[in-house]
Amino acid sequence: RSFRAWAGSPVVFPLQLDCDYQIRVHSNFSGMQEAIETVLGSFARNAPADTLLVVKGHPLDNGLVNWEKRTLAAAAKIGIADRLLFLESVDIDSLVCNALGLVTVNSTTGTLSLRCGVPTIVLGDAVYDMPRITDQKGLDAFWRDPTPPEMPVFDAFRRVLIERCLIHG
Repeated sequence: RSFRAWAGSPVVFPLQLDCDYQIRVHSNFSGMQEAIETVLGSFARNAPADTLLVVKGHPLDNGLVNWEKRTLAAAAKIGIADRLLFLESVDIDSLVCNALGLVTVNSTTGTLSLRCGVPTIVLGDAVYDMPRITDQKGLDAFWRDPTPPEMPVFDAFRRVLIERCLIHG
């Protein structure tokens, strides 16, 4: 089934690089395979039957690991292959800003979804993972009742981050 043929908006899960420092140090996952299995398992058990999960490959992945094949195999094994779509290249802004929600380990894509007002849950450690900005109920509850960001709180956080933490270069 193609993304365009799906009736509703998807929940998006952008993959990160398996060797990324953010995965190795700022998450409890041993790597992306474990993160994929966790997200897909929770989705299978808890997401409404009409929800589509779009897994987005990382644009800088070197292709040594076939994440599409691994993700689709994991989905088939737990019976959700018809509710999952793997995309390598897509306009990430459009995909994320039109999503029902975003699940991330700690990707900066989470800041994009928050900027668009999309409910976002963080499974690792991210500077933007805080009450009133990201969903705090846990992954299993997120699928049925995602909490959107309070936009004035996120906007204030974003301004502080830009003005106090980032070096313009």
